[in-house]
Amino acid sequence: MIMVNYKICVVIPTYNSGSFINSIFDSIKAQSIGFDDIQVIFADDKSDDDYTLDLLKSLDEKYSNVTSVFMDENSGFPGTGRNTGLKLSESKYIIFSDHDDTYNSDAFEVMYNAAEDENADMLITNYYKVYGDEKKKVETVFDRENIVINDFKDDLRIFDLDPAIWCKLFRRDFLIENDIYFLERMLGEDLYVFIKSAVFSNCTVYLDDFYGYNYYIRNEKGNKSTIHIRNKKYLGKMVEGYHKLDEFLTDFDLEEYYSNIFNMHFVYWITSLMLSDISDEDKADLVKSNNDLLKKQVAINPGFGEKIYSSLTKPILEDDYKKVES
Repeated sequence: MIMVNYKICVVIPTYNSGSFINSIFDSIKAQSIGFDDIQVIFADDKSDDDYTLDLLKSLDEKYSNVTSVFMDENSGFPGTGRNTGLKLSESKYIIFSDHDDTYNSDAFEVMYNAAEDENADMLITNYYKVYGDEKKKVETVFDRENIVINDFKDDLRIFDLDPAIWCKLFRRDFLIENDIYFLERMLGEDLYVFIKSAVFSNCTVYLDDFYGYNYYIRNEKGNKSTIHIRNKKYLGKMVEGYHKLDEFLTDFDLEEYYSNIFNMHFVYWITSLMLSDISDEDKADLVKSNNDLLKKQVAINPGFGEKIYSSLTKPILEDDYKKVES
């Protein structure tokens, strides 16, 4: 057990993030819960941008509740920084933010109070998607319904929620005690932590009617949000994360929930693959790397994606990668 010095710790991985850091930090300083009750940990993935490095050092020096940690090598993915922040945190609850988004001023207060009221292991809220000047509420299967789940089996709709880690508050000791850490050097790390947390949590609170986070989606040359990245490396690293999650489900005898958990994520992955401009050969390689998992999904749910992705179903089942359509 650690000494609890703060109500909430927010961990922010960075890499050449200087142009965004002030915005996320200002939104944290403005939190109605009180900035003194918040610990901020920046975990830098070996930036080579002097502005980013100088800014992080100055924030660390100026504020006693801010720590900037600098990785010895670049991992290329957020998992290492998030795990580093988790281990260094000194708070009852912890949340993991991206470097290029912001929180609404009442986000931490609402989340903290709701978690305290129910003694929650994990608390989930909704969020806004922000496209330039346009702000859209994300819709979910819960239709503004706030719920408390004491066992994930009681409401499997939880697996239909976006795994986005930045709108989820965790009791720090819950993560440590259950050995819940982010996958490193691959993607799907947020999905992995979300699913493990949902499975092990004795109390999950979901506030579908509260929007506390602003997820900025950019699609400009040289300034693209992760959601718009569809290269072979990105899609391949997602598959690595999916395999790790599959191992967890197998190890804990949870395979009966495989389709519930993976369905929307395979749809997203295949959609990204079909929309990408990578070569047909690379697409075939990616399908091959994901084939055992996709086969399992098709076996459990024969109608999976049939109307949209029927051109992939037969090649997947027959291991005929030359037939994968671009």
